[in-house]
Amino acid sequence: MTSLGTTAPRPPENSPDSGLIRREDTPAPLPSGESSAPGKAARVQIGEAAARRHTAPIASMMFWGALCASTVIALHKLSADWGARQGSYRTGVLTLSVFLLAALYPVRKYTLWFSLHWLRLAPWLSRAWAVWLLLLDRLETWRVVHVTFGVFAMLPFWWHMQFGRQSLLELALEILAMLLVFSGFLGTLVEDFLPARMLKLGNQEVRLEDVEVASHRLYVEAEEMVLGHSEALVHAYISFVRPILAGNQPSRTLLWATLMGNNPALAVCKPARLLAGGFGAEESAFHELVNIAERKVSLDHNQFNLRLNTAWLRLHRRLAIRVLVLIIFHIAGVLYFAGI
Repeated sequence: MTSLGTTAPRPPENSPDSGLIRREDTPAPLPSGESSAPGKAARVQIGEAAARRHTAPIASMMFWGALCASTVIALHKLSADWGARQGSYRTGVLTLSVFLLAALYPVRKYTLWFSLHWLRLAPWLSRAWAVWLLLLDRLETWRVVHVTFGVFAMLPFWWHMQFGRQSLLELALEILAMLLVFSGFLGTLVEDFLPARMLKLGNQEVRLEDVEVASHRLYVEAEEMVLGHSEALVHAYISFVRPILAGNQPSRTLLWATLMGNNPALAVCKPARLLAGGFGAEESAFHELVNIAERKVSLDHNQFNLRLNTAWLRLHRRLAIRVLVLIIFHIAGVLYFAGI
């Protein structure tokens, strides 16, 4: 690691990592005053693997999931007889195996164990293989694999559910498995749509804690600003502006604004804005109070979008846990009745 204003050393040509990190062509020397300014550090370009580390291998996960689902339906139509010949035990083992492969993604997401052991191989491989190894370790790549296995698990599951008469447990398992896949599709839709929409709407905060701190700061600022003004302005502030600062907007209003790509602040604060003309010399002060209220509504919208971005994931996790529990009960029942 280098400090600001220093140049990253060039790795030896014969070292295993020489192809992974390289400098750009040396830029023109900066004056001494500029070289020490923040953000003027030497430009270092990460090599092919690291440079592509944050680029998604699939442009649209929703499109990829729909393509996998179409493939599963087509394969089931073409291989219905083959699945029937495999029997319930083989299709059950195959279904369980694919589900377990899909479950590796959350394990990789919350622990670095896989990466630490996986990337130990990189120094011993050629440059091309090391690049591919790093690309495969990206969370984006694991997400593609997760969606692919999650959808394709429905093919052996489809074969497996056609054997015999379903019990109540198996029916519940089938329904929950379909809901699990549906919630995954919902997640791909949210992840494809919401980040770009939030960027368009100017949602700047990325943590719920930051939204709450910013909202509290706006409330305090408005309360201090209204001090010393006329009774009429204070009354209008208490009646029209403070409820916006102290409350939250209805979820349906914020959801509709997200879907339409509109900022709800203008419409919510319009009644208060219309009152500003009646305060004479204090008109600008009341306009500033309404501006604060509009920023608060924008923060409410930001908070709603952040929660929407994670709500589907909580649903997906709960369904996955329930499916896992039912699978365990199903396997235990099969082994019990088989006398194992």
